[in-house]
This record gives sequence, C-alpha cells and structure tokens, in this order.
Amino acid sequence: MSANALLLCVETPLITIDAADFDGTNDYMLRGAGLTGAADSKTGIFSCWYRIDGDPARQKNLLASNQPGFIVEQNQAEDKIYIIGYNASGSTLFGIGTSVLGVSATWLHILSSWDMASGTTHLYLNDVSDKTVINVPVNDNIDYTRTNWAVSADTPTFSQKVDGCLAELYFAPGQYLDLSITENRRKFISATGKPVHLGVDGSLPTGTAPIVYLHLDNGEAVANFATNRGTGGNFTITGTLDTASTSPSD
Repeated sequence: MSANALLLCVETPLITIDAADFDGTNDYMLRGAGLTGAADSKTGIFSCWYRIDGDPARQKNLLASNQPGFIVEQNQAEDKIYIIGYNASGSTLFGIGTSVLGVSATWLHILSSWDMASGTTHLYLNDVSDKTVINVPVNDNIDYTRTNWAVSADTPTFSQKVDGCLAELYFAPGQYLDLSITENRRKFISATGKPVHLGVDGSLPTGTAPIVYLHLDNGEAVANFATNRGTGGNFTITGTLDTASTSPSD
C-alpha cells in the first residue's frame, strides 16, 4: 500500500468533550474588541455543536460581530440556522440557511464554508448538506474587522441570547475547505456523527489555527469556554455558565 493510501485510511481521532450551557437570560460572552489578527477576506469556515433548549422560535445568536459584519443565528421567524456576511459598507455578500430545525435537547452539528471569489457556499447539518441560498454570493471582502464580537448575543444590545448549549465553536475567517468532499467534513465530524480532535489550537483541519476556537476538555472548568484556543483573543463571560448535562461526544 502506498504512503498516500495509508494517509487516506487514517481518520481524525474522536475526542471526549464538555459543553457550555447558556441560560438564555443572563449568559453571553463578549470579546470587547476586534478579533486579533482578523482581516477582511472572501473566505471562511464555521463549525459548532449546538443543543437547542427553551423556545426554538426565538432569535438566538451563536456568534455575531457588531452589525453589520458577520453572524450565525437561529432565526426567530423561521427556526432555521442562518449564516450571513456583509462587506464594510453594510451590503449583504452572502446568506445561507438550513431547513427548519424543530428539535430540542438534541445535539446538532453546524458546518459551513464560503468563498466569495468563486461564489461557493456550503452548509451541512449533522453531516448532511442542508443549504438554502438566501442571498447570492457577491465577489467582495467580508467585514471581519468589526470592533466587537459576541457569543450567545448580538452587540451592542446584548439581546438574542442562546438558551441552549455550545461546544467546539470554530471560526476561521480567511480560510476555506471544500465541504462537499467527505474527507474535509471528517476533519470536524466523524462518520458516526461525533466530535473529532481539532488540535489544541484548532489547527488540525487546515494546518492553520483559526481566529476562534472555543473548547472544553471533559471535566474542565466551564468558565474556560471563554478562553480562545485560537489566535483571536479571549472572551469575557457575563452571567454564569454551567456545564451542559449532555455532550455531543456522549
């Protein structure tokens, strides 16, 4: 067997993790500044495990810059995941969404990538392509250099908080993987639908650490979810996070 064939046989190892539980009332995390090292670009990758608690028909921001810039949200009106990017002038460059979620207390894996130069977008829910194009991609730079970023809220009003749990939140502006290729999805989710090891700094999927990688080892203090293992700087918690009662690695 050739060396290349051997490499193709090696799967990224599974990992046992904890998740952070946001109460939907008080809990969110704020960067308080721009993401260190971020630059406006035409590409990006987002991956996250998300467990919906509480009212599914309520606006919930998983990750958002101060607007307009970039947002991953559970849309209130349609109960779908939306990912939307804007340029520095506030014009929408792309928008994609999933089908209706309609689930509660179940772990979902959200995986997306985009390339404005080629007009390519991908959105996978639990390893299945689930993309509706809301806004056709425009060949321009997405504004990733906003002055503030939040997890589980919008900014500057800090509303639209997540009532649910998050794990392995990975955001890599300026990077791209073709997620229609199964091997590239296996860098984030196993064939059995479980989390895989992304590396201590999140660099395993692409070879470069992402700007944001929020992770909890099994049994780790939940407040450490605000410690960014990526390169973009730590977040600060408002409220009190709890360790989730379940994990996507269960």
